[in-house]
Amino acid sequence: MSNNFLSCGFRSVFFLTLPLMGACSWAGQMAKDTAEDVTGYYGPEHFTLIATTPANFDLTSKAQYAPRAGQDCNVHVAALGGEVARHKQKTEQISAKETAQTESFTIPLEYHIAGCVMDLTRVSISVDGRYGPTSLDIGGDSGGITIRDMQEKTDLGDINFRGVCSWLFQMSVARIKKDGISKILSCSGADEQWKVPEDRFSKSKPGGSLNRRDLPGKVVHLEVRFSPDEQPTFESKWQKFPNGWKPCLGKGIDDPYGFCRGNTKDFRTFDMNGRKCTIYPGCTD
Repeated sequence: MSNNFLSCGFRSVFFLTLPLMGACSWAGQMAKDTAEDVTGYYGPEHFTLIATTPANFDLTSKAQYAPRAGQDCNVHVAALGGEVARHKQKTEQISAKETAQTESFTIPLEYHIAGCVMDLTRVSISVDGRYGPTSLDIGGDSGGITIRDMQEKTDLGDINFRGVCSWLFQMSVARIKKDGISKILSCSGADEQWKVPEDRFSKSKPGGSLNRRDLPGKVVHLEVRFSPDEQPTFESKWQKFPNGWKPCLGKGIDDPYGFCRGNTKDFRTFDMNGRKCTIYPGCTD
């Protein structure tokens, strides 16, 4: 964080109600939190989010607030030469452990600062996990709860959202892991029987939308489970066999895409845990 340091410190004073940004985000956030502890406050109405995560996964909840319609919530930022709308974010986190965890978060519906009223617009949820020992062996996905403004109030009991996360595997695109396997975390919303639609176009992320009028005093449950059933990121590049998946060779060893169409008999090898493999996940036939 010379002149650049002074600039960063100057901006940090003015960015008291802005999101994290730029090279001086750390200093700006510290100043923002200190000032808003004194001048800003949350409204009394709230709901409780009870989040459950599987073993070895982090979960981060970010309650996001934006100016209420008709409110003058702009703040003059000299460094930008004009006015910027205020925003606020309340972050909670569950850190990964070797067992499943359940935590309770209080989510206020309003935030007040300097005569400005901001309403909760969304609670963003991110889930992050690790599938291997290196710094590259990580992945994450997101979901969330969008807050709607509807006129009619609904008499709801406790609200439940469910999500299932699993790893999608692929040939690594990272040069450091050339010819190896990398994975992408994919989380989808599930029904009451914990079923996820098979059609990719019918899937949604964990969470949903709720009416603001229904939320004061309510309990919202969000449970995320892990499924060990792995699928390829692109099924068109892998051929399924009774004991696993083989990556197609495509048009030849120099084919960077390796689509199976036109050639479902020839396959390429890959590296996994220091071994030369022919099938995933068992490595050898």
